[in-house]
Amino acid sequence: QSWLADNPKFILIFQPVYSPWINKIELLWHKLHETVTRNHQCHSMVSLLKRVRYFMYTVSPFLGNGYGIAKM
Repeated sequence: QSWLADNPKFILIFQPVYSPWINKIELLWHKLHETVTRNHQCHSMVSLLKRVRYFMYTVSPFLGNGYGIAKM
């Protein structure tokens, strides 16, 4: 606590222990699993990686970042 008092630019934010709805990367992994990896239709690692790459280039969980053409 004394360190935090000496470094005011750092602020502790208390969140629930497990809160995937708050963490944007968890939303991305969930959508990736739902749309790409859950169906197990890829017959090779190359085809799986192509689908993952396409997903990552077309879906953006972060509003206004300029990446992706579809919002989650």
